[in-house]
Amino acid sequence: MWAHEHQARITATTMQPEHIRTLRLNRNESQTEFWQRFGVNQRTASRIERGQPLPPSVAILLRLYLDGVVGEADLERAQRRYRIALHHQPAIAEVRASAP
Repeated sequence: MWAHEHQARITATTMQPEHIRTLRLNRNESQTEFWQRFGVNQRTASRIERGQPLPPSVAILLRLYLDGVVGEADLERAQRRYRIALHHQPAIAEVRASAP
């Protein structure tokens, strides 16, 4: 079994921090480059790679990404839609002001 196949078979929820870091380094990506595709900032990425448990939603997304179910284009499209939704969301103060 090739090394990258072995890494892809490790489940994201039980993946050890050193496995995640090795996977990222094998891709020649910084923490920011690797983790931003999953909606994780560099500070949280550093904590994850030092042992903080993966948030369940990130673990699921990482697993789907490693399995090839979700690709770069899917993640980019989701991020664009998220940014658009945030931009079009009324401000909390506006919502409260219009409440009866």
